[in-house]
Amino acid sequence: MNFLESREKALRVAQIVSEKKGENIVIIDVSKALGITDFIIICTGATPLQRKAIQRTIEEEMEKLGFTPRGVEGREGTGWTLLDYYDLIVHIFSPRAREFYGLEELYQNLPKITEF
Repeated sequence: MNFLESREKALRVAQIVSEKKGENIVIIDVSKALGITDFIIICTGATPLQRKAIQRTIEEEMEKLGFTPRGVEGREGTGWTLLDYYDLIVHIFSPRAREFYGLEELYQNLPKITEF
């Protein structure tokens, strides 16, 4: 199993999302605010097909690195999928769901990484 620091893992997942043309990718450092994870990634996929491709590619690439999600929540139809990798949680939203839930507002005062 390959060891990656939480930050490196978050950056790799953000790159995967970017390669799949995910939009508005934000990495939020919640390590000092939450006890359950270190980083949260929020991204948008324009269509159900694109969101599924993003999810599938993240799972495949993380598996190659030796990481299996602790859990996967949400399925198509909800517009929101969550992948939990312990120290990293990935949220893949439809544009409408992302606006509706406003998840970024919860973490607006925490450090963000938008360049990767």
